[in-house]
Amino acid sequence: MSRRDSFDATLVTAVVLYLVSVWLHFPYGGGHIYSDIVSVFQTRECLPSCVSPVPIPYVQSFIEYPVGTAFFIYAMGYLAGLLPGNLVNDYYLLSCVFLLIPTLLMIRELRIIALLRGTKQTRLLWFFIVTPTFLFTLLVNWYVIGAFFSILAIRVYLQGKNRTSGVLMGVSAVFNLVSAAPALGLLLSQKKLRDGVVFCACTLATFALANAPVYLLNPANWMKFWSYQYGWVIEDSWMLLFVSNESMLRHLIPPILFFGLACTLVVLRFRLKEVDPVKLALLSMFAFIFSTYVYTPQMNVLILPFFVLIPISSYPEFLVFDVLNAYVILGFSTGLPMFLALFGLNYNVSPWGPLSPVQLAGIIRSFWLGKFLIYDGVLAEWKAQRLRLLATRPSPSPKLGRGPDPLGQA
Repeated sequence: MSRRDSFDATLVTAVVLYLVSVWLHFPYGGGHIYSDIVSVFQTRECLPSCVSPVPIPYVQSFIEYPVGTAFFIYAMGYLAGLLPGNLVNDYYLLSCVFLLIPTLLMIRELRIIALLRGTKQTRLLWFFIVTPTFLFTLLVNWYVIGAFFSILAIRVYLQGKNRTSGVLMGVSAVFNLVSAAPALGLLLSQKKLRDGVVFCACTLATFALANAPVYLLNPANWMKFWSYQYGWVIEDSWMLLFVSNESMLRHLIPPILFFGLACTLVVLRFRLKEVDPVKLALLSMFAFIFSTYVYTPQMNVLILPFFVLIPISSYPEFLVFDVLNAYVILGFSTGLPMFLALFGLNYNVSPWGPLSPVQLAGIIRSFWLGKFLIYDGVLAEWKAQRLRLLATRPSPSPKLGRGPDPLGQA
C-alpha cells in the first residue's frame, strides 16, 4: 500500500469512528454518553422552551465558554432554527457536521508534521484515531477546534512562519484558552528575542481583537466569564486527593506549580540547549493541564496529538491511560450501565465523591499525566541532553608526566 493510500485508509477509519461517536452522544437516544455540546445548548441557549431564535452569547445571554466557542454554539443554533425538525437534534447534527472539519484538518496537519519530522505515520492511527478519546470524548466538547488551530500553529512555525503561528495560537485561545498552552513551548524555542516578542504580540493581539467587540457590547457578561471560571471547583484533578473541591488552595497551587514547571522548561532550553519546538510545546501543554485544577476527560483531545508526534510512551501504557480517561466520562453517563446490562451485568456505581471509582480513575490518570510530563518528559530529556553535551566535549589530553615542582612540593 502506498503512503497516499495508507493515509486515505486512515481518513476513512477516522470518519467511521466519528460517525459512531455521533451516535454515542445523540440527544435522547443513541449511546447515552454525556456531551457538553447538548447540555450547554439546552441550559444556556434555548431555555425555557428550546425554540428559535436563540439569544446572542455575551451580548444577550451569559455562556461559560470563550468567545469563539460561544459563537460557534450560537451559529449552530441559529442554523438549526432555520430547519423544520427538532431544534436540539438539528443543532447537534449541524455541530457534528462542522466539527468534522477541524477533526479531519487536524489529522492532515499531524500527518504533515510527522512527514517533516520523520515520524512514523502509523502513530497517527494508533495514538489519535483508534483511541477511546476519539470515540468517547471527541464530541463531549468543542476542544477539537482549539486543538486544530494549535497544531496548525505548530506546523506553520516549523515552516518558518513565526507571525502566522502567533496569530493561529491567538485564534486557538479564542476558542479555548487551554488549547493555546503550547504557545509557551514555541516561545521558548525562539532563537532571537525579537522573534519571541513578535510571536507574543501576534498571539495577544489576535485574542484581544476577537474579544474586544463583545466586551464593548456587554462588558458585564464578558467579565462574568472570568469570574465564572474562577469560581469553578476542582474537577478530575490529582488535587482532589489532598484538598476539598472548593478549597481556596485551588487558586494558589496551580500558578506556583506551573511557574516551577515553566522555570524547568527554561532551564532545559537555555542550559541544556533543548530547541525542538514540538518537544517544548508538548511539555508546555502537559505542564499546564497537570498544574490546573480542572482536567476533564475531553482535555485528552488536546494532548493526544503530542503522543502522535513524540514517542513519550509505549503503546500499551498509553492505551491503559486513555482507557482510564474514557472511563471517567462513561462513569458520568447512563450509556455504560445500559451497555453492561445487555450482558447481564449490573453497574450501579455513583460517580460522585472524591473516593468513588470514577473520581479515583480521574485522579489516577491526572497523576499519570504528571508521570508523562516529569519522568518521561523533563527527566528523560534532561538525561538525554546531558549525555549529548558530554559526548560533544573534547576529551582531555593524556598527561605524559610532570616536571619538577618549582615550589619544591611533592
